[in-house]
Amino acid sequence: MNDLRQRLGETGHEARFSAKTLSGFDSLFQKTAASAIIFQDMTLLIAAQQYLAKCLNLHGNTVTNYLNEFQSGKLPATLEDRYYKPTSSLDPFLACLGCSFRACPVADAKQAVERIHQLTGIRLSESQTRRFMKNLGLKLRKTAPVQGKCDHQLQFNFYTRELLPRLEEARIGERKVLFVDAAHFVLGAFLGLIWCFRRVFLKTSPGRQRYNILGVIDSHNQEFTSIRTTENINALTIVRLLDLLNEKYPQTPVTLVMDNARYQHCNAVKAHAVKLDIELLFLPPYSPNLNLIERVWKLTKKKCLTNKYHRNFDGFCAAIDQCLDDFEKKLKPELKSLLTLNFQFFPNHKS
Repeated sequence: MNDLRQRLGETGHEARFSAKTLSGFDSLFQKTAASAIIFQDMTLLIAAQQYLAKCLNLHGNTVTNYLNEFQSGKLPATLEDRYYKPTSSLDPFLACLGCSFRACPVADAKQAVERIHQLTGIRLSESQTRRFMKNLGLKLRKTAPVQGKCDHQLQFNFYTRELLPRLEEARIGERKVLFVDAAHFVLGAFLGLIWCFRRVFLKTSPGRQRYNILGVIDSHNQEFTSIRTTENINALTIVRLLDLLNEKYPQTPVTLVMDNARYQHCNAVKAHAVKLDIELLFLPPYSPNLNLIERVWKLTKKKCLTNKYHRNFDGFCAAIDQCLDDFEKKLKPELKSLLTLNFQFFPNHKS
């Protein structure tokens, strides 16, 4: 029997058999024994394939196909990717179209259809164009404003030479850096995006009454201080705020970071700040991106005003007061996450 196995091995691998394999044996006994050996090896091979299929969670035919591919062309034949991959007629123009959309973005799919047709001579439908732009990496985003007159280099120099050293002193507890600004909330509708089945119409209150908030936010512990009034904010209001902060931080050097509003820049305010030993650090012109408290006003509108209807001015003011009071309570974690000391600059902005 071992001799038969050896002779089978000479004709090829035991698993690779055919009718010609048996023709090499003379006697009926030898042919019968060889057939038994081949049948036994074939049974083992089938069992092994079934075991592999079960382990890999594949159909047995799939495993058989992989084995046949391996026997015919070794590993490269098995790993060859034969899946159908359709190619776009715009593939040769991807770099050109990417540069065009980057240099001059489009507002909608219609404009994109015309742009692609002008550059390539290929006209797509609007749905095809949207799909192509998504594959290119484009997204429909809302534009954001940036001050056209601001000096970006001046902003960066102010941040590195003036603001950053004081923020470092505040980090180690040697100084209080407070960002100051006034917000003027006008009674009316604050419209925003909302998930809905059909368009929602929001009631709006009559009148133009304003609720004015002069706010101060701490750069590191996010403590919020404010003066709230229905009267106009002027230099006297700033003086009141200076007295309030002097009482709150009697032993700590204080720096107030504020914009260049006239009532903050007047001589009376500067003189009172010198008297109380409070430093006034004025931002460069047109630099709301360097004032942390601008984010506070944005959060206030989002939480209590956007997509909300207030029947009268008293309810309007009460909603704002409640939101500002919650900055020290349930809104504290969100406020802390929002007021990181990361400031946005626009070095490449073109007017």
